[in-house]
Amino acid sequence: MRTGPSKAAEALVAVLVPPACREQVLGDLHERYRSPGQYGREALRTVPLVIASRIRRTADAQVLVMLALALCVSFLGAARLRDGVALDLFLSDGGLLRIALPTLAALLGIVLEDAYADSARHSPLTLMRGPLIGIGLALIAGGFALPQLILYYGCAMGLVLCTAIRMFFPPVANPLQGVNAPADWLKRTGAGNGDWHGAGRGVAGVVALLVVMWMVYHLSR
Repeated sequence: MRTGPSKAAEALVAVLVPPACREQVLGDLHERYRSPGQYGREALRTVPLVIASRIRRTADAQVLVMLALALCVSFLGAARLRDGVALDLFLSDGGLLRIALPTLAALLGIVLEDAYADSARHSPLTLMRGPLIGIGLALIAGGFALPQLILYYGCAMGLVLCTAIRMFFPPVANPLQGVNAPADWLKRTGAGNGDWHGAGRGVAGVVALLVVMWMVYHLSR
């Protein structure tokens, strides 16, 4: 009599679970195994929650805002360069949705790549992988919303800008968790350094926003 899930079922769950928590999730599901149906229901209920939890731990709201602004400016800039209609595209019926569709697709790709990536390794190539996946999804989603050349130009500019942002603000490696996390963080960085780090990120975010606003202003002229 089988006392655990089949190898195929475990392999499928292993593919879906982010590597950082794969071993623990597979172990918990294996311990709770009662039948193939029960294992499947547990996996369907557990895996989405694990992915969402991992995204919440690896995603940075400030960086996502900067990436979204960079992508929007890229598509507006592409429209300006291609047809000189950046403002018309932005203000037309459904214009916001047409720009938002590839932008959200690109952000989804970046967020998922961060969730499934090895958080201990952040080389320039791995930092480019998220934007590449995101731009690939943007090309698919944007094909239904934007003219072809504007989409291609916008994705090319977005890839450059998103990669640059990722170089300056790499994903968090092994984020601290639990009640002892603040104390441990202070031990490793020092309270003053932590304050300066947060202030620096805030200033960088404001500067990025001002740059984007300046670019939008000139694109609309």
